[in-house]
Amino acid sequence: MKSVNQAFLLALLAFINCPVLALDTDSKQPMYIEADSATYDEGKGVTEYRGNVRYSQGSVESVSDKMIVYQKDGKTHKVEAFGKPTRIKQTPEPGKPDWHGLGLRSEYFPETSVLILYEKAMAWQGDNPETSNRVTSEKIQYDIKNSVMKAGVPSKGGDRVRVTLQPEKADESQ
Repeated sequence: MKSVNQAFLLALLAFINCPVLALDTDSKQPMYIEADSATYDEGKGVTEYRGNVRYSQGSVESVSDKMIVYQKDGKTHKVEAFGKPTRIKQTPEPGKPDWHGLGLRSEYFPETSVLILYEKAMAWQGDNPETSNRVTSEKIQYDIKNSVMKAGVPSKGGDRVRVTLQPEKADESQ
């Protein structure tokens, strides 16, 4: 049992150590949001976007059915997105494969740089989740500033974290 736990931890750490940070310049870029409709409630500090919502900021892109932006004192403190699924993509650094995440719901907290994917969540780096290293769970949380990923919901006994690591490709120059 001990070797199985060690193998799982090594596999999870290998995936976690893949850089999931966006480009350094992303946060300095303007945000763009497109949707079929938008409703702003100034009193609550809430803007709700509905219908084919597309968000981008630098290399970060998101597509969802509905997005709610919560603001306080003129600052965005939470962004919630819903979809079937919600999709997120970002470029970790030039020349590296894009990082992808999806879930039926996501939350992003700009002040702490924490992204949480919920319900049928999956994260992978590369073009195709079937041929890339990936993690699936009911909840995947990224602390972007500290490059820390947590997956799973301990209180939900039957839901398990699943990690798939693809074998390294042989060096074709030999």
